[in-house]
Amino acid sequence: MRLCIIVFLLSCIFLLTSIPARGHELSNGYLSLTVNNDEDVSGTLLLQPFDLEQTVGLDTNTDGQLTWAEVLSRSDALHRYVNEHLVLSTNAQPCPATLHAPTLHSISSQTLIGVAFSFACPASSNLTLQYSAIFSEDPTHKVLFTAAGNDLQATQTQVLTAQADTVELSGTPIDTWATVGNFVYEGIIHIWIGIDHILFLIATLLTVNLYRQHNQWQAESSKRTVLRHTFYLVTAFTLAHSLTLTSTALGWYSPSSRWVELGIAISVLLTALNNIWPVIHRLGWVTFAFGLLHGMGFASVFAELQSVASKPLLTIASFNVGVEIGQLAIVALLLPLLLGLRKVKAYAQFIMPTASSIIALIAVSWAIQRW
Repeated sequence: MRLCIIVFLLSCIFLLTSIPARGHELSNGYLSLTVNNDEDVSGTLLLQPFDLEQTVGLDTNTDGQLTWAEVLSRSDALHRYVNEHLVLSTNAQPCPATLHAPTLHSISSQTLIGVAFSFACPASSNLTLQYSAIFSEDPTHKVLFTAAGNDLQATQTQVLTAQADTVELSGTPIDTWATVGNFVYEGIIHIWIGIDHILFLIATLLTVNLYRQHNQWQAESSKRTVLRHTFYLVTAFTLAHSLTLTSTALGWYSPSSRWVELGIAISVLLTALNNIWPVIHRLGWVTFAFGLLHGMGFASVFAELQSVASKPLLTIASFNVGVEIGQLAIVALLLPLLLGLRKVKAYAQFIMPTASSIIALIAVSWAIQRW
């Protein structure tokens, strides 16, 4: 039985190390829409340069260095792509679109390429928007969509994904519970695709079933103590993560995404190394400090939302709830394994240090990529 647990844990570690080292932002964009009147709808679509390079081929000389001149030279191709994958229709009839020259936008230090557009629709109270860009290249791609205007009873906010790519703009506001459910789901997904966040959690919890004695790791015999340590660490991380995610999303400050992502990689590295060569034994405050950093990792998703959303606190709170649900699901899977392994001699001597070393190597790779 113990051998099976060991093999299973090592298999999980191997699986994690085989996943590409990508951070919180896999593929995201923003789509804002303003319904000025029955016949005039305008807006802007913002997408990452990498995504557009994969779909449109912006890097014309293929040297790996995208310039603004190259983007402008591919304006026609970019317009064709947007026109094909962004369709506003009324009564199943597409509205003619006018697209404008590409522009650069910065959201929470993230540079995006924007295409402004306007639709001329026949007078109607029923409008349908369908968005399908990037999904064929990256099924995890998502777009934060907001719609406002005099003809809408309230600002509509939701996340467009490959599974939910159509929005009905009928003048009826989206149900509050639908908005909550949407953003709770996105929070859960954020954790499950955030490999750096998962590895930080694993590194933090790898020693909750052990204690230091005579400069050596020893098995913690009390399950209650293991559970108490886990509760303290997860709570510290949760409070810190929620605090900075909320305050950054509300626009109180705008940290550099480059330094945030680098800091997250370093936090994973230091936590893993501390498991091997313990310098800090009381991890609560350190975990809280690193949690503040991790909470900034997804802030750019809400930066555009803050300027137009009618209920930004609701969406941010819902996202936070989803983050914690996803985090608790990971802890619930990991904790029984740690309880089962704590008295296995090979765990403290081999499995925990090996797992921590692998995590540290991955974190070093992230830090180099993000520097």
